[in-house]
Amino acid sequence: MITRGNPFSIRQYREEGYSGPVQGLSLQESEYYYRLFFDALEQSRYEPAATAKNLSAWHHQYRWAYELATHPGIVEPMKEILGSDLILWAMHFWYKPPGSEKYIPWHQDINYWPMEPAINATAWVSLGWSIEENGCLKVIPGTHNTVVRHNDTGDANSAFGEGLAADQVDESRAVALEMSPGQIAFFNEATIHGSNANSSNVPRVAFSVRYTTPEVRFLIEQWGGDTQRIKTFLVAGEDTFKRNEAIKGTVPDL
Repeated sequence: MITRGNPFSIRQYREEGYSGPVQGLSLQESEYYYRLFFDALEQSRYEPAATAKNLSAWHHQYRWAYELATHPGIVEPMKEILGSDLILWAMHFWYKPPGSEKYIPWHQDINYWPMEPAINATAWVSLGWSIEENGCLKVIPGTHNTVVRHNDTGDANSAFGEGLAADQVDESRAVALEMSPGQIAFFNEATIHGSNANSSNVPRVAFSVRYTTPEVRFLIEQWGGDTQRIKTFLVAGEDTFKRNEAIKGTVPDL
């Protein structure tokens, strides 16, 4: 099943584990950030190609990426999901150049994240066209209430070393979230999701941002001490818990 252009619904988010796509960025904003993305790759957006550049945590490096990660089209629904006190802790660009054989296996994000308690909301934002042919995001509604054990994928084309096996997922229930530029889907830490390889000549340019609340403690030693990638930014409200002072981020100047 394919869905397009639904309004954000907190009821759907709570009942099905996701909501969207909803238009969060204007077409003008999407084009602006799309261009900046390829500028950062040092590529022409008219000749998209594979890259060896690290696509994580650009909001630590570029002011435009931080502004993108904290766009009102993201923050306002996040307040509905998580409340008035918001912590941004991760950003990653999910880029699939034309013909890329890499795919994202079915998985639940919380399998990879040592957080206590396990509270997270993700905004997955398409800056270009995200369609089935170029490997759009797919979710399986209603899978957010149970955490499932992940296994070694054993596949070099899998972007992750661990994921869910075919017999753990009912793919007949999958929803393909095709998106036009600037549309956003929201889902939580346990919603099963993934995406296929890009079999088209259209690049898939998208990014995700992860938000949580100040009560959550990041067990950074279980992340391998990855304080370069994992940093916290208070985006809205206040932090009265002060549980992650050692990994507080600094908004980049440029």
